[in-house]
Amino acid sequence: MYHRCEWAIYGTGCSKIESLFQGIAAAAGDRFRLTYIDADHKLESSGMHAQVNEKIFSSKSTSLWNSFDDKLSLFPTDAVFINGNHYPASRQIVLLDPEKKDSLERRKDQLTKIHILIKENEEEEVFDFVKERMTEETQVFTQSQMASVHDVILKDIESNVPELKALILAGGKSQRMGQDKSQLVYQGEQPQELYIAELCQSLGLKAYISKGVDFDHENISGIPVIKDRLTDMGPFGAIISAFMHDPDAAWLVVACDLPFITTESLDFLIDQRYTSGLATAYKADHRPFPEPLITIYEPKAYNRFLSFLSLGYSCPRKVIINSDVRVLEVDDDSVIHNVNTPEQLEEATERLKKHNPK
Repeated sequence: MYHRCEWAIYGTGCSKIESLFQGIAAAAGDRFRLTYIDADHKLESSGMHAQVNEKIFSSKSTSLWNSFDDKLSLFPTDAVFINGNHYPASRQIVLLDPEKKDSLERRKDQLTKIHILIKENEEEEVFDFVKERMTEETQVFTQSQMASVHDVILKDIESNVPELKALILAGGKSQRMGQDKSQLVYQGEQPQELYIAELCQSLGLKAYISKGVDFDHENISGIPVIKDRLTDMGPFGAIISAFMHDPDAAWLVVACDLPFITTESLDFLIDQRYTSGLATAYKADHRPFPEPLITIYEPKAYNRFLSFLSLGYSCPRKVIINSDVRVLEVDDDSVIHNVNTPEQLEEATERLKKHNPK
């Protein structure tokens, strides 16, 4: 209803529900970004208020809002907790509180998937209407086991990390090179687009090759193709097209003009993946900005890309340098060294011959 990882908390007063959330948030620390949704308990609405760092945004008028706005606003978060006294969610946490039994019973139809039940003690009886809605997957705890409750929830959030897929950017016009960069052969006998795709597959990723809208084939040697849906936008349009293909996946985006890329460099990027942020990117220590075309983009980047596009910007680097990104600095910048001209191609070929004389 709000997020792919969500719980509504039921069965007790609003202050205790919020207290449970605060305990979970404290246990999460900096590992995850959590959001709590509650009703406005003020008698009169004074408009919209939002604070970002030191800036406070206020508006006397309130804008129209619906469930789509709910989901769009929650892109940056890792999990959502909802006050069940006011709003439902796809999964539930129920705290047994005899004083709130009648209130909970009025909402019994919202108890569709009880994930966790918390009793005051072992002897406390579970209400019949709650018992009827419990399943084998419902985990039961007591108040004294709250640390275990936190642990179960945090492990669930961790297991909900989006699947990572690979996108090899191979749809450029290669005007400076004078020939299709995706078909150049640097190592072995395969063109670079297939060489990188197989590197990604060796790491357990499903790989896709990005091509222009007019590309004739649906796959290349069995590797599926994602055609640009936003034309003449280069890598920016290709990344958005990948998210349009699967908005729930994270995408390891790799340009085809990186001749020195290795399995180790990709594996390290994956190992350092920053799922709570927008992206994970490499940066050479002597360069001012990270490299956006060997980067992992999380699903929350999709909304960010579209937002920048609505402002008139279509540069992936501008997105990542103005977003929450984990930057991995490297002393040896060969992993992010790209080749765009015949002169650079000759230089890269000579370097590879020296490194791999066979």
